Amino acid sequence: MKKRIFGGIFTAGLVVLVASLLFIVGLISLEYNKEFAREIKNESQMIAHAVEISGAEYFEDLKLTDVHRLTWVDTDGTVLYDSVADQSSMVNHKDRPEIREAMESGYGEDVRHSDTIGEKTMYSAVRLKDGTVVRVSQVRFTMASVFIELVQEIILILLMAGALAFVLARSISRSIVEPLLEIDLHEPDKERVYKEVQPLVDRIAEQNLALESQITQLKVDVDEKTREADFRKEFTANVSHELKTPLTSISGFAELIKTGFVREEDIPRFGERIYDEAQRLIVLVEDILKLSQLDEKKFDAKREDIDLYLLCEDVIFTLDSIAKKGEIDLQLEGEHVFVEGVQQILSEIVYNLCDNAIKYNRRNGAVCVRIFEEEGRPAVSVTDTGIGIPAEDLDRIFERFFRVNKSHSKEIGGTGLGLSIVKHGAAYHNAEIRVDSRLGEGTCITVVF
Repeated sequence: MKKRIFGGIFTAGLVVLVASLLFIVGLISLEYNKEFAREIKNESQMIAHAVEISGAEYFEDLKLTDVHRLTWVDTDGTVLYDSVADQSSMVNHKDRPEIREAMESGYGEDVRHSDTIGEKTMYSAVRLKDGTVVRVSQVRFTMASVFIELVQEIILILLMAGALAFVLARSISRSIVEPLLEIDLHEPDKERVYKEVQPLVDRIAEQNLALESQITQLKVDVDEKTREADFRKEFTANVSHELKTPLTSISGFAELIKTGFVREEDIPRFGERIYDEAQRLIVLVEDILKLSQLDEKKFDAKREDIDLYLLCEDVIFTLDSIAKKGEIDLQLEGEHVFVEGVQQILSEIVYNLCDNAIKYNRRNGAVCVRIFEEEGRPAVSVTDTGIGIPAEDLDRIFERFFRVNKSHSKEIGGTGLGLSIVKHGAAYHNAEIRVDSRLGEGTCITVVF
């Protein structure tokens, strides 16, 4: 960029300089020709006047410069005197343009190439009273001849001008480019940026911001994909583990029965264990399918207005026997509040919240399901008096297969997918979930639609 600016300024400077010189020389040449014509006319008239006074004596011992020539022509064109050549050897001058014009009008002039002296010459002729003509001629220097005469001086001047143009072009290009190179495109100092360049700087800054935003988003996408890949890997490992445990039990019990190592009276007990493990597998597979459907939103059911109170009443009726078995007091409070949604998913949300509240409760504990409105929005909360959740685990309870107390979870069973189903079901309905828990005192989970 700097070289290009330098080259442009240097070339422009030289072109302008040469053009200006040619223009000035042309004007000087025109003015010189006019002044030259006036001077030779005056000179010829003064010589004519002197010849009229002195006659032929004027020409005696006359000495002129090598660029001047004086000729005296008779009325018939015969050359009477010439300061350069022998008049006797000269041809008749009656047909010369300046002589003919002078004889007719009293004064004549012409410019032509002289065969005698080999230069471009101007002729000025004046008619005397006796009819003879005095002609003065003088070599008129052309611009080409002047250039040839002064070629060394002209080349020296051009070299000096070129050197000056070089220095100025280098200085100017540096003064233009250096402030541009010092511009910080991320935080440009507007006081130091050229006004003409400011729109470009602003546009570059905007593009930088857009690029940074794209890079940030790309990093977020990459991180998200990485987390998703890690999550899928972990999920696959967890599913494999959860499936392997009951399958191992079923295979073990079945093998004992097959080999005949089980007594006849123990077969029903072993069959019951196989049945329980099979049911556990069925529930696990069903929960995984539910999560998959919620992830991909493959529910064809239409949304409808659902009475949350009646829905929770049905769920409590389903879980009542389990609650009584654990000596848990399961209660429903609130009012009839309607929400637009899919009944199957809403039932899964309430069922899993209540099921967890019963499983992780204590003997003679209580579970309260409450239906209400929060700032005009339908909501349901499930509160228990159970073991509570440690603060450091609150952010992870909705992860698939995550269990706060693994030993306790093993005793009570379950797939570890209940709260994940709650989370995805709430997201399907654009609902918010709040968790309030105190270790050893209980937990309250609220879903606001």
